[in-house]
Amino acid sequence: MKRLTIIALLAFVAGACTSRQPDATTLRIEVTNPTLSNVGLLVDRTTGYTVELDKHGRATLTLPGVECLYGQLVYGEQMCPVFLSRGDGATARFDGLHFAESLTVEGTNRAANDYLRTTTLPEGPSYEVSWEEFARGLRQREADIVRLLEARGLDSLCPDFARIERLRLRYAYAQPMLVYEMGHRMMTGDTTFRVGEALTDSVRTLIVDHEELADAAEYRDFLRFGIPLLLRDEGAALDSSYDRTVATMRYFGERFPQGRVQQTMLRSLALEYLQTEGIRNTAELQNLANTYLTDPQMAADYRAEIARHDLTAAGRPSPDFTATDREGRSYTLADLRGKYLYIDLWASWCGPCKRETPHLKRLAERFAGRGILFVGLSVDEDRTAWEKALDEEQLPGLQLRLDPASSFAADYGVEGIPHFILLDKQGHIVQADMLRPSSDGVVEYLEKLKDL
Repeated sequence: MKRLTIIALLAFVAGACTSRQPDATTLRIEVTNPTLSNVGLLVDRTTGYTVELDKHGRATLTLPGVECLYGQLVYGEQMCPVFLSRGDGATARFDGLHFAESLTVEGTNRAANDYLRTTTLPEGPSYEVSWEEFARGLRQREADIVRLLEARGLDSLCPDFARIERLRLRYAYAQPMLVYEMGHRMMTGDTTFRVGEALTDSVRTLIVDHEELADAAEYRDFLRFGIPLLLRDEGAALDSSYDRTVATMRYFGERFPQGRVQQTMLRSLALEYLQTEGIRNTAELQNLANTYLTDPQMAADYRAEIARHDLTAAGRPSPDFTATDREGRSYTLADLRGKYLYIDLWASWCGPCKRETPHLKRLAERFAGRGILFVGLSVDEDRTAWEKALDEEQLPGLQLRLDPASSFAADYGVEGIPHFILLDKQGHIVQADMLRPSSDGVVEYLEKLKDL
């Protein structure tokens, strides 16, 4: 089976199920009249699993490290809730032509899955009412749905599930509190309305560690959005999604006990931000993840996501550029394949760049006639200043000026020049931060290149 990180709810990629771990939670799947080749399980906003059905419409999903999981079984564009626990030995059976209507999940938690599939949580009270009436209404709806849980006999049929479900329902009916102020302002037109301590006190009592709810969306979402509310009340300025993500990660790292909730939330927050916004300018996020994310599998998931965004890892195709020579001829990396490229990012106004020039000339002279091309990429916006520097410095190799709109330097994360890059003959990265011409060992490094 392939573990996946995903952004969209249904962005699953098929993978083969090969894992067999004795302490893992498993879900067997049996489909009659299959209309698709795979079935998925959505865990949260960042993680899902898929498994290929065999010719008989059967497969097994294996979930390592899961004690109790509220998930969504996915078949095409349809989803149904499922509850899985270690040792359950659950089997999901359905007709591919009528997925939602025919689904049954057999095993020790069958009654729990029947309950989830046939129970809809009523909406909370109107945001227009007072805070006291709103909070009272939420408590009443929670009590009503718990009575239905009890009426189904789940305390005796699935006692572990019943205990966890009561907690989940508490958070399901606590979530509307987090947006009550905004909802009340919109409904009443009172743009200055605030609840005050009554709201933050109610939220604070629920920001606690519940290991058994680590895989329940309602609990995780309450923590995700409730913690920033508390931090704002403490005076924190959380103006951007990055600020909120970093502050919430720090809260989990510093204030939550080390355990599954802490680790799951740190992983989820980091992956969701990276998948949505990318890796640029995330040093603080990465520092927090590298410090507090200690669970081996979750840390590996995070590192894999970081690597996916690292455009300058050794062996990857280099980000491209468009640049012109003095005569106005345009070049991209494709025009320069066939030789190693020693790229010099520089500018006419850069003092340290000029100090490298004598060393660069000697280096280029030493490797003249061999399979390496020295390429100067100027970041000068002033073409005249660039041409004057070319005349004065007599720089070696192919001298080009980057298109002012080029993202080449930014793609490499260049924060200062001169900056040197080494690419192989196919345009793949050898070193994204290559030794300078003046560096000790640069000649020896280049001499060791294959087929130079």
